[in-house]
Amino acid sequence: METLGPLRRPLEVVPPGKPYTTIASLPKNSTSMAVRAVGGGADAVMLNIEGEDSSNPSHYGSYDLHDVYINDVISTVSVPCGIFVGGARLLTEEYWERIMSSAFSFVEMYAHQMPTFILSDSRVKKISAVSTGYILEQVKRLSAMDGIEAIDVATVPHQMQGAPFSVLDYATLGVIVDLSAKPVLLRTQKKLTRADIDRVVALGVKGLVVDPCVLSGTDEAYKDEIASLAPRGVSG
Repeated sequence: METLGPLRRPLEVVPPGKPYTTIASLPKNSTSMAVRAVGGGADAVMLNIEGEDSSNPSHYGSYDLHDVYINDVISTVSVPCGIFVGGARLLTEEYWERIMSSAFSFVEMYAHQMPTFILSDSRVKKISAVSTGYILEQVKRLSAMDGIEAIDVATVPHQMQGAPFSVLDYATLGVIVDLSAKPVLLRTQKKLTRADIDRVVALGVKGLVVDPCVLSGTDEAYKDEIASLAPRGVSG
């Protein structure tokens, strides 16, 4: 029986009174990093398991390896907590139930790795990440699916991560915003200036998912780096 409802803080994909939402994808499943993210103005934090990207070694490992740290984060911060599930391991229904023993508010996965049974799980909101190789008609159909709350545009190849945000990135993002039936989030896989953020928000982007790949990697700087990407750069 589901007993974690009161702890599953609802994720506002489009937060009232803010120009856009800020979701911090944590560099590691750490309470101290989550607290820094919230202090920097993050509206939600996202923990990570089953990572495949060698640039984020702390995202490797199963839920069972990280569950103590994950539950400590959820019980400490006051914002919604989500989980990004990578593709390093097949996500079975049994494994999903173990993951859902923690009070997550939302789950994010790449669409090609998300099992269909997750769509009908009403306990959490679902964010579908889209990667390079997806065609626009697929993205359009994904955005229209019942159960999908938002589309996270995470289309930057690994070798281009950390480069400046370009005119082509801006144009591609505009195409996806125009065709999506659901709110579009932008994963910050490239460096965004404040002017870039203003432009993508004016384009219709509803939020940023702050990827660790664009940050310095130091724990001490994390709060300020989140604040620099949150609305007006004002920490909470």
